[in-house]
Amino acid sequence: MEPFTVTKTDDTTQLGLVASMDLRAAEPLLHSLHEIMAQGGKVVIDAAPVERLSTPCVQILLSAAQHMEQHGISFVVKSPSDAFVSAFDDLGLFSFLMKWPVQT
Repeated sequence: MEPFTVTKTDDTTQLGLVASMDLRAAEPLLHSLHEIMAQGGKVVIDAAPVERLSTPCVQILLSAAQHMEQHGISFVVKSPSDAFVSAFDDLGLFSFLMKWPVQT
């Protein structure tokens, strides 16, 4: 699995997702999000490269989004790919995704 890219600026941390967000990506995704959320500041999740998004990764993203919302951490999903959106739709979770701020 190719590693996630993490780019930090003054008050924003961007997490670049990878093309294959399969089961092997789930644990590294969880750890990356924990580290990023602990740093504080705005979180940008770059979903443009995603070609496949597994159910475990969707669950982790949902959990992270809920945590950020509850703790007042600003986040945005940047350029979600069709595969990213379809994964949420296929699982009946499209309405949750549509509540998240999206940057194109």
